[in-house]
Amino acid sequence: MPRIPRGVGMYGGVDGGVTWVGVELTADVMRAVTEPWAERAGDLAATHEVITELRSLATTDMESEYIRDLLEAEPEPRPWQLGEALAEVLFEHWHGAVWLWHQSRDRRTRNASLPGADLVGLCVVDGSATLLFGEVKSSAELQSPPRVMTGDKGMIEQLKRLAEKDDHLTLIKWLRSRCQTPEHIAAYRTAARRLITSQGKDIHLFGGLVRDTPPVPTDLSGLAADLAKTVVEPMHALLTAWYVPVAMSAWPAHAGVQGRG
Repeated sequence: MPRIPRGVGMYGGVDGGVTWVGVELTADVMRAVTEPWAERAGDLAATHEVITELRSLATTDMESEYIRDLLEAEPEPRPWQLGEALAEVLFEHWHGAVWLWHQSRDRRTRNASLPGADLVGLCVVDGSATLLFGEVKSSAELQSPPRVMTGDKGMIEQLKRLAEKDDHLTLIKWLRSRCQTPEHIAAYRTAARRLITSQGKDIHLFGGLVRDTPPVPTDLSGLAADLAKTVVEPMHALLTAWYVPVAMSAWPAHAGVQGRG
């Protein structure tokens, strides 16, 4: 399994093939991740590149003003998008996740939620790669566990479906077409070989819950035991709850994506 960050885990445990941990993010951690969080949430580099190119094509003041209007009209990311972005940054930082493609670039409309898994990538630990599929939920609800984790549309049921083979080929095709470097292609081939050898079992499932509430073990403990009935080795699952010291309503301002126009 990916390594659990030392010194920041508030609670956790292991149920079969499922590792679960709750992490209270400190002010220092939040400062360290602000820049990659903003980039991931707003795809700032790509936006800058596109706007710069458009500006180079403008020849009049009216055309330049139109480009400014385009930028100002782009809405700030919604809380669930910021939650996904923060989870991606933290999974990458602490758990060996490798993202081959910025998934927001596949959206046809800015605030749309793409179908399928929230997370598709590779988990690289100790030099070996495994396919990674996952889901992210954000919640300010005081109830534990929050409703986004339970029920037919909750995270646990979504992860159970990702454990099955039905959607694996679709996700694999999406991932393979976005391998753009020899390093990524080699890692993908290693992960794909593990998948084939295990007949679809050797994968990692990542579930991330992003909260602006105090840490509560019941956010994950019972759900981990339930998920463990489906996750059987060599499959592994990691459930992580991150407790952010910033109210969800203030995430856009904290990440620096509010009022970017």
